Amino acid sequence: MNNLKHAGTKIAKLRRSSGMTQEELGRHLSISAQAVSKWENGDSLPDLPIIINLADLFDCSTDYLLGREGGLTSLIPQIREAFHQMELTERIGFLEKMITLAEGPVSTTPVHSEGHASLVHIHLGPAGLGLWAKDRLVCIASPTFLEEAVETLSTEADFPFTLLSDEVRHVLLILLRNIDDLKPYYAVDEETLRTQLPASVDLEQVLTECIELGFVDRVRGGYRLNFRADLTVRLLAMIHQMINKQGSMNVTVGK
Repeated sequence: MNNLKHAGTKIAKLRRSSGMTQEELGRHLSISAQAVSKWENGDSLPDLPIIINLADLFDCSTDYLLGREGGLTSLIPQIREAFHQMELTERIGFLEKMITLAEGPVSTTPVHSEGHASLVHIHLGPAGLGLWAKDRLVCIASPTFLEEAVETLSTEADFPFTLLSDEVRHVLLILLRNIDDLKPYYAVDEETLRTQLPASVDLEQVLTECIELGFVDRVRGGYRLNFRADLTVRLLAMIHQMINKQGSMNVTVGK
């Protein structure tokens, strides 16, 4: 009886999320609205061929409809098989959905490129960093890897960060926000910056250099790293970590 109720509840939820009435769903399946109503009330279950049609219609598994609790791991063989049949852009779209779902209710607005036609999506949040470039690059980094990479840069700097002065690098790292707290109006006041930099540093000159480089914005409450600079620092930190700490990176390159 519980299976009947669970299946009916899921069918009703999927139907409503698709914007269909019971009559419309019935027409799709060549059955009556009364039959749909019986499923949703837990009075009966659809026949096996109809369950398969429902799974195709709502793009879900038959296990999901029938309430089988196998866990996500049980779906890996199915996902692996589907991946082999996907185009590259479809794979990127699927991975984008997964990393966005992993973030849960805390969400940051995706940033789309304005100047480069191939860059289609950037995601940065508590679930990590995802960079999706159509037919060029797919890059996913976990929060742990990002934190380790940035931490390494706070004590040493090899290429590519030797392109920046030590003072600029220190300011960028101070202004880098916690990945689980990407507040849009985040700012660090000048006094806090002074306490975290050596006394010999000319803070006004360094901040002017950072602003002229396009890394830092002067805002109400102090200074902040703009999104492009925030992303650049994290990406450079990743490169630094992989080159100097013998890390690894999987890259998918288009034709």
